[in-house]
Amino acid sequence: MIGNLLPFMMLGIFAAAVLAKPLARQRFVTMPVALVLLGFLSSEAWVALGYDTGLRWEILRDLVFYLLLPMLIFEASININVRRLRREALLVLSLAVPLLLVASLVAAAIIQFLMGGALGNTWALAFLCGAMISATDPATLNTILNGRGSTKRVVSILEGESLINDATTITLFVMISSLLTLPGYDLDWINIAGRFALVLTGSVVVGSILGWIFDLIIRPLNDVVLTTSVTLVLAFLSFWIGEHVLGWSGVVATLSAGLTIAWLQRKDLDEEDVAFAFGSWRTLGFLADAMLFFLVGMSITVAMFKIHWLAMLIGILAAFVSRAVIVYLGAGPLSHLPGQTSLGLPDQNLMLWGGIRGAVAIALALSLSIELPHWYTIQSMVYAVALFSLVFQAPLFSYLSQREVSSA
Repeated sequence: MIGNLLPFMMLGIFAAAVLAKPLARQRFVTMPVALVLLGFLSSEAWVALGYDTGLRWEILRDLVFYLLLPMLIFEASININVRRLRREALLVLSLAVPLLLVASLVAAAIIQFLMGGALGNTWALAFLCGAMISATDPATLNTILNGRGSTKRVVSILEGESLINDATTITLFVMISSLLTLPGYDLDWINIAGRFALVLTGSVVVGSILGWIFDLIIRPLNDVVLTTSVTLVLAFLSFWIGEHVLGWSGVVATLSAGLTIAWLQRKDLDEEDVAFAFGSWRTLGFLADAMLFFLVGMSITVAMFKIHWLAMLIGILAAFVSRAVIVYLGAGPLSHLPGQTSLGLPDQNLMLWGGIRGAVAIALALSLSIELPHWYTIQSMVYAVALFSLVFQAPLFSYLSQREVSSA
């Protein structure tokens, strides 16, 4: 069936390449939205003609989780400004780990209160939903900004938060969803917390070691093609070792490897040399993004909106409220601690609207096991949050960021 799906993936890449420049000149229709729409129309037309698109859960899960996610995470990690990230380490790490857990719990509480029956009154499923809709996305954020003005500090915090909270969310997703698909599962939250800490720490250490080793390998190469080839191996090798060899988190290992090699390279080389060495990864990230959003459009159905419209609205409400809680009651007060530069209300407003849900939330929704109870309801809810974020939240964030820069 992958053969049936291949033409659609190529169509997604082609559409992204053709539309990139026209869409960059306007504010209200972003590249992800255009690709989702094209994917949806292509799939509907293909099915109407009596053909099979090749969409199957097993194919989507493997394609998204084992190919596209490692590429997206590694590309974001090596191209992030590590120096600026270190300056905002307290806020970034707080938003990406403990405050992400708070956001997941707040969202889970709203979901459980408003629609617990639709999820079998299971707190574990509500928490899984809360975690999935709390993941913000660096690649989507960069696509939306695309050279448009914004305050550098807020963007640095949002990029760092998005990158690291993706790893946190994916780790939670893998752990909880795998437990929920076991017959007669019994969730011991204390053991889950201990396992989560072990997986996160161990994966960071493994990824850092691999990043350090591969930095030694690429230093004498001085060639873009060879550097890209070796770092491509690093992206998937770190994922494979973390996920399959050690049974921890492949995404966290890949993230850690990317950040380590990016930091080591920038420590000794200027930004132009690093950008030259890693330039091909922007192309790989672009290709992965294009395929992912096109596949999302293909997997959307009209029935999804007819059956689960209420769950979709509740998901959007839960995502917005939980984001507001961690920005205004978390990041704001933390920025007033000694040694930190305080975030004013305009900056906090930008952070609220800059928590764009995109590629990672969608990738997790596509990876949901059909053996998971109420998987279609959860997938519909996550899709709604991501689509709302891309269609409404992203243009508003772009407008507010430009207004903030022009008034500065």
